[in-house]
Amino acid sequence: MSSQTYHLADRGQSLGTLDSQAVLVGLATGRLSPDTLSWQEGEAGWVALRQRPEFASGVSAVASLEPPPPALPWEAQVTRWSSRPQFATLWATLKAVLFRPQATFTAAVSSDSLRAPIQWLLWASVGAVLVGFPLWSVLLSLRPALLGKFGMPETAAPAIFNLTYFFRALALYPLAAFVGTFVTAFSVHGLLRLFGGGQAGWRRTFRTLAYVFGSMCLVLALPVTACAVPVWGFILALLALGFAHQEPAWRGFLAVGLVATVGCCSGLIASAWSVSRNFFR
Repeated sequence: MSSQTYHLADRGQSLGTLDSQAVLVGLATGRLSPDTLSWQEGEAGWVALRQRPEFASGVSAVASLEPPPPALPWEAQVTRWSSRPQFATLWATLKAVLFRPQATFTAAVSSDSLRAPIQWLLWASVGAVLVGFPLWSVLLSLRPALLGKFGMPETAAPAIFNLTYFFRALALYPLAAFVGTFVTAFSVHGLLRLFGGGQAGWRRTFRTLAYVFGSMCLVLALPVTACAVPVWGFILALLALGFAHQEPAWRGFLAVGLVATVGCCSGLIASAWSVSRNFFR
């Protein structure tokens, strides 16, 4: 086999002529890729190295060293901070997170970088404001008429679209989503470790919750689906954490449940305190 020589080319540039042994060395060192084109005298056209049986061992060795493909369409396209995702990518990622959590979060992750999850969270929260603010504004403008039909006292109808509130939401909602996800991930991961889980690390917990919370922001933007967010988000979070860390779902149930309970109780206490202060003034 060492007597066979191949003319090689990659991206339109000639790489010279190498024998079989040199080609195998090139594959092993990374100088050549499985997609490098090769040609021998007498052949009709160029052939990729991966299509030649004599280099199957070298090609398989290269494939074993290649990082796994991104688990989510978002991570395949959004590779830099300056990347501008397409709507099809956002929609495909949303469907993957909401309806295929097992396949999405059990897939091998090439990197635990937080860049892509943070970008998803910010883009999803911005999209939620752009879509949800007009819809909820219209719904709230109909509230006085709806209250009147049920014999309840009518209130003044708010402006259908208040630009001041819109820009406040556009600035504060993504920030609140990021801070809330960070604090929740920190708390949930601490509880997972307390229960003997979270073996894949804090970054995996944050990545998982960032995709779940970003998806829930988009679901919350639609009035017809907003009521499903508490239950859907809770179940999705505990299942996704179990898939991501490859451990029983009961750990995620306890961790997410405790954090949610503390959050709800804190909100109720704050609301009761505010009401009591106004009442006794």
